[in-house]
Amino acid sequence: MSETSNRIGRPGWLRWLAVPLAAALLFTACGGDDDEPAAPAPAPAVEPDPEPAPDPEPAPDPEPAVDPEPAVELEPADEPEPEPAPEPEPEPEPAAPPEPIDIRLVTWGGGKFIDFIDLYVAEENGYFADAGVTLEQLPGAGAGDAVRQLVAGNADIAMADALSGFFATIAGADLEGIYCPYTQNWMTMLVNTGAGIESPEDLRGKTVAVTSQASTSKWYAALLLADNGITEEDVTFAATGIAFGEALLGGQAQAASTWGSINWALLEAGGIPEDQIDDYEIWQYDQVPGPNDVYFANRDWVDENTDGVQRFIDALEQAKLWIADNPEAAAEIGSRYAVGADNMDRNLAVIDYRIQMQTNGPGVSENGMGWCDVATIQDVADQATDLGILSDSADAAAVISNRFIN
Repeated sequence: MSETSNRIGRPGWLRWLAVPLAAALLFTACGGDDDEPAAPAPAPAVEPDPEPAPDPEPAPDPEPAVDPEPAVELEPADEPEPEPAPEPEPEPEPAAPPEPIDIRLVTWGGGKFIDFIDLYVAEENGYFADAGVTLEQLPGAGAGDAVRQLVAGNADIAMADALSGFFATIAGADLEGIYCPYTQNWMTMLVNTGAGIESPEDLRGKTVAVTSQASTSKWYAALLLADNGITEEDVTFAATGIAFGEALLGGQAQAASTWGSINWALLEAGGIPEDQIDDYEIWQYDQVPGPNDVYFANRDWVDENTDGVQRFIDALEQAKLWIADNPEAAAEIGSRYAVGADNMDRNLAVIDYRIQMQTNGPGVSENGMGWCDVATIQDVADQATDLGILSDSADAAAVISNRFIN
């Protein structure tokens, strides 16, 4: 082929090739798809299998509770929130022990007699200890001596009859009657009918045995005699202590101013021979229907020790109630504390006397054990004044207080 034909033929080939190339370039440059050939029809859509639901994540371990506030929980709106638990009550403080008090008590008896059984039971059963009371029992040579020791400052409390207390107050002592441990009179006159004594008038010229010249025994005998027109000069009073049996049997006395437990020992327990018992008779002191035992104390001491005195009396009342419920056990306790208390029958007899005396006196049922019936005591004081036994009148209400009776 000639050189000319080669030049002529080359442009035709290039044109043929340039057409699609130019179109492609144009498509690319314009970004259009109008001239793109139609895509084949899509295949029918196939529903994919549903993917399994993911396993629930395990709940996290609960957080440890942070006290004091509990975790907040959602609750139904119509349910009230529970009330918080009440705070525990604090333990009560232990009671403080009572303030100790030492009490010196002088009785009318010359020793620890079974008659004072409430003192021994209060000691034995710990009632005094629980009350903070330390008790020292001192002997007295009769009620008058007991009051003298009180006034002299040798004792804190004296157990005496009302007249012995009034002798002291008339003389200027400022005493207070704080408690009547036995609220009935149990003093008596024991007379020897074999000696021709059938009435008080028959006592003129006779000898009457008394525990001492300043005793309940002496004052009540004097009251009986004076009430029947007999003066102290008309009789002889012989101080014998409690040796009444010896004085009566030996002829040194024809009568004795005694009390319940002495009479039991003489007439029931062989103090007087059985073949002579019918020669003796007991007279009651009707002039004294009320208490013949009163606890006296100096008023200033009582005012300074009011709480201790109250605790002492409360312990005594515990003992009295226990004795009433347990007389046989009390009799056994008495046998270990009291002198001459080895006879259990006698102990029980005395305890029975005392139980009756502490519950049946005037005013006791209305006011409680230990009540000192002021009206009755005033009547005795008035009799003693009218009969010349007391040198002046006594105001029982100014001396007897009853302020410690619950």
